[in-house]
Amino acid sequence: MEMVAWLAGEPHSDEPSCSCPVLAAFVRACNDAMSDAQRNSHLRPLVGRLVNTRASAATERARGLLVVDALVRRLLPAWLRRHHRHDEATLLSALPPVEGPDDVRASLRALECFVPDHHAARWVVQRALDGLPPARFVAGAVQVARALNDAETWGAVTDTIEQMVRAGRAQPPRLPA
Repeated sequence: MEMVAWLAGEPHSDEPSCSCPVLAAFVRACNDAMSDAQRNSHLRPLVGRLVNTRASAATERARGLLVVDALVRRLLPAWLRRHHRHDEATLLSALPPVEGPDDVRASLRALECFVPDHHAARWVVQRALDGLPPARFVAGAVQVARALNDAETWGAVTDTIEQMVRAGRAQPPRLPA
């Protein structure tokens, strides 16, 4: 995020004002969890795309739901497969996309059933259900990625970041006041 601030011509900071706080929180957590080689491979190519991603509160919520969706339907199933819990992994990955409060509620019920031992994941989904600002909970999803710590996982995280960026680009440009 410091590179994003530099590219945007902002003062040195890992919280540039031009970037979405949800994206920034998620990317900072990923940055902290990755090795230098992983950062260079997965995050560095995204830096330019993170400039000017600040958007509406609705976009921030949508970006937070993308992280919850990736956590529930991609990262946790991979974690479960690694722990030889293939049936639970299949059930989680088959859930419908997390696109609203009902989906978050269904995801939490599924986690309570199939992954009651993964407290960090349940914490993230519960915070989303509670309506916390996504910038306050998305970093928690990176704990699952950190536990897996392989190229496939970081690729899934990169895909999620790209989806988050696209979610903001889908909005019409804001007119100056």
